[in-house]
Amino acid sequence: MTGGVFTTRLWEFRLVFSHLVAQHVTLRYRRTALGFLWTLINPLLTMVITSVIFSLMMRMPLQSFAVFLFAGLIPFTLFSQCILQGGNSILENEGLIKKIYIPRQIFVFARCTGLLIDAFLSFCCLFVIAAVIGAHLTASLLILPLAFLLVFVFGLGLALCMSIMSVYFRDAAYIVGILLQAAYYLTPIIYPLSIVPEKYRLLFIVNPMYYFVELFRKPIYEGVFPDLATLGIAISCAVLSLLLGTLVFQKFDRDVIFRL
Repeated sequence: MTGGVFTTRLWEFRLVFSHLVAQHVTLRYRRTALGFLWTLINPLLTMVITSVIFSLMMRMPLQSFAVFLFAGLIPFTLFSQCILQGGNSILENEGLIKKIYIPRQIFVFARCTGLLIDAFLSFCCLFVIAAVIGAHLTASLLILPLAFLLVFVFGLGLALCMSIMSVYFRDAAYIVGILLQAAYYLTPIIYPLSIVPEKYRLLFIVNPMYYFVELFRKPIYEGVFPDLATLGIAISCAVLSLLLGTLVFQKFDRDVIFRL
């Protein structure tokens, strides 16, 4: 399968794609009392509890730390959910895949797109709170749609790899879940990079998620545009991730049906 066929099939099955995205965004909260509010409650509680505890440890004002944390949690949550949920989407739809032919990459793209919509809607609602307690309202916020897109592409590429790995090695999701927990603490989300001793900073700077977090933190917490180096590294990581994911998926996709 060439790259052109890979993307052409997405277009040919666009109705299936849109149905899967709508299913993720709307139907999963069907018959729940709070509906879409569940998307807000989880990050809001995480932000409140973590802010109260770590603002004391970091000796930062609670409101300022809450905005700092909010700007870091949004990209990391989208990234980690894309890998875990997008990476598991083929196994989740195993029964459907065995019955009819649907390009399998559609399930990964649809799940990650649904998560992107979820993340953006949650961000819009939570940003109202962040703005009240101190987030900056400047022109630099205009960079955020691009920041969301780059995190989405970065996560999508790795989710494509993960979706293949999960089929071949069923323990992969558990191992990656543990690695993502480690990545959460190794990415400057709940602390600034400035408190890391100089001799260890290289370990944090080579972490791609550091640059994606900066794309959000600079405009929201500091009210400035991210520098060009940060933007360039984030774009490079996103493009490389998508290329890698596409290549891996194309190489192993043909045998996936025999592994399900």
